[in-house]
Amino acid sequence: MSRQQSLVEGNVEAISGLGWHVLLNDQAIHIPLPPNPRAEVLIREAGIPVEDTVSGTAVFLGHGSTGYDQDVPGHLVNLAERLFGTRLAA
Repeated sequence: MSRQQSLVEGNVEAISGLGWHVLLNDQAIHIPLPPNPRAEVLIREAGIPVEDTVSGTAVFLGHGSTGYDQDVPGHLVNLAERLFGTRLAA
């Protein structure tokens, strides 16, 4: 099992945004994993329409210039802090 699979507890599905992507379990609805309303709101408010409910662990990462993951871009962190009214842990 890859590190990414370990993080989302199963097969990985990725949703990409502007300079970021989020890793999700691609079978979350069928297992079922608990809903993750914060991740769903953040994805939607960042401009990505999602049709299904977001469930389970959501791992947000930035796009690295060399194809590797990097830290989440500041604009997404700022959006999350505005939406949820709290400073996020690093």
